[in-house]
Amino acid sequence: MQNWLSACSALVLALVITTSTVHAQGGTIDFSKEPACQSLTGTSMGGPAPRSPRLLVVRYLGSSNHEIAYRNTVLLLNAHYARTPPARPLGFTRDDVKKVDAILIGHGHGDHMSDAPYVAQHTGAPLIGAPITATQARKMGVDDRQVVTVTGKGGELKTFKDVTVEPMLGRHGDGPEAVGTAQTAAYRALMAAAGLTRTPEQQAKARQEGAGANDPGITEEGVISYLITLDNTFRIFFRDTSGSETPGPGTEAERQTMQRVGRTDLAIVSYSTLVPQSQTTTIPLVRLYNPRFYMPTHHDEVGGGRFDTPMEPLFLRMRDELPNVHPISPLYREPVCFDTQTKAVYVGESARDVRTGGTK
Repeated sequence: MQNWLSACSALVLALVITTSTVHAQGGTIDFSKEPACQSLTGTSMGGPAPRSPRLLVVRYLGSSNHEIAYRNTVLLLNAHYARTPPARPLGFTRDDVKKVDAILIGHGHGDHMSDAPYVAQHTGAPLIGAPITATQARKMGVDDRQVVTVTGKGGELKTFKDVTVEPMLGRHGDGPEAVGTAQTAAYRALMAAAGLTRTPEQQAKARQEGAGANDPGITEEGVISYLITLDNTFRIFFRDTSGSETPGPGTEAERQTMQRVGRTDLAIVSYSTLVPQSQTTTIPLVRLYNPRFYMPTHHDEVGGGRFDTPMEPLFLRMRDELPNVHPISPLYREPVCFDTQTKAVYVGESARDVRTGGTK
């Protein structure tokens, strides 16, 4: 897995060199001189903000969490940061998050929103989500004035400085039950054989830290996808669940949106399974969103029932079926930098933090 991630990063860096050369006369950003592209510390956590008005920095923060920094705007996509062993630590905790303009929640399950109420309370950021998500946020202590309820059925455009957010009603995945049951049983058996099973205390801690909604209505009414537009020059499509194969890829709201916009620049779409061959929805969704770049989400192991999802099967299919889509799978907190005008991309330094000058 790690070797594949490194290979993907190398591929993207090669793409940067080519793209930067092509656009040199057009003034492509010199990413090497952007502190935000050289730091593992997110802007929301006190790290450097983008300097160039054309620079977008996207960071993967584990599970289905991301940070988007553009000009002086910082958005969080989901917030589930707690990690109980054997899950890998992210390198930060929710207490490190200080500056946020809005928290966009895909749906209310604990592994998507458990830390969002805490972050909202401590930063003052609005928490945006479906009615089920909003109800859960209030139960977890968020002031009603900070909760923004959206249905995703149209007419709910939100603006945060130079960033606009369009919510769309999505749908939660409902893959074959037999596959899910077999996956969970296999995971637990392998972890037990390796001596990595959580202790009762760790299990209790993980349940406490993973608080969220369990309303069965989440499948049809509780998922919100987001189209995020940066100053009318760069579009990001975020969907934190892979949805259903029927009646087809995406929901009616998503299909209508894509008919209107035609193409996106970056699609962040869920890819979560132990058996990639059984995963049949990510490719059709990416095809629908028609992005220049694709970033997987919800693909890492969090210690609660699955291992890391292998990237190679998905990326090979993309190479064969979607050759115009470039996949990027960064490590935790690694800056992925885009020039929103030229569409050049750069995967930043992952070994140094410019705030301290020390190695990580």
